[in-house]
Amino acid sequence: MKKPDLTKAISRAKDGNAAEKALQKQQSANQLIPLAQIGDRARGDTRPINPSHLDQLMESIAVIGLITPLTVDCKYRLLAGGHRKAALIRLASENSEKFAELFSDGIPVRVMAIDSEVDPVDALQIEVEENTQRRNYTAAEIREAARKLEEAGYQKIRGRPTQGQKSLNRELMTVFRLSRERISRILNEPVQKNVNRVTLFEKATVFLNHAEKFQRQLGKSALDSPEVSKIQRDLEKVMKKVKVLIDDAISKSGSEDK
Repeated sequence: MKKPDLTKAISRAKDGNAAEKALQKQQSANQLIPLAQIGDRARGDTRPINPSHLDQLMESIAVIGLITPLTVDCKYRLLAGGHRKAALIRLASENSEKFAELFSDGIPVRVMAIDSEVDPVDALQIEVEENTQRRNYTAAEIREAARKLEEAGYQKIRGRPTQGQKSLNRELMTVFRLSRERISRILNEPVQKNVNRVTLFEKATVFLNHAEKFQRQLGKSALDSPEVSKIQRDLEKVMKKVKVLIDDAISKSGSEDK
């Protein structure tokens, strides 16, 4: 294994906008490649696979396809999308006909112009940035996904679902990472329950957006002192905790529909 180049790590650590810059590096056009050609991360996964999330993800991919392409390096090793890749592998194994129907031309990937084995710092920053970025899907795209899910047996459920029912709202919340309130508004139905949690979810999301902007401003500023570096480190810790809370809120909201 090649020795990693860490000479740029110190300078990047002072730049709060480094992850965003890494994700915006020159990259090839999106490609379609065979699933077997997508390698594992050069230095292992940064987090374990969540079995429950994997089950839900495989089922939604089977219905609406792969919403977000996998991100790979120049040698097609995975940079971001561990759960998506695992779900694709399971789908290919358990429902080969459906997999062939959806991905006969290959798996959609974004190829970044880095070698993750040589430059693990860029690789980690790209993974972090993709996990924090959220594409703004249009209402029409979300309604189309909802239509496909309804055709597959998902339902707009009011109250607690009975055994065997599949909640349309919960699945859309998971796929698009939106609050129950936002999904309900898009689908033109009233919010049914837990207004307090939705409000907290929205406030946490707004806080996270402001914190990320402040982090970028710090990175662009000419200030370079131990105090500023400490603020950046502390802010990063808080942002990570808020992201965990947001993911947990989505998970708990989904579990209520089970």
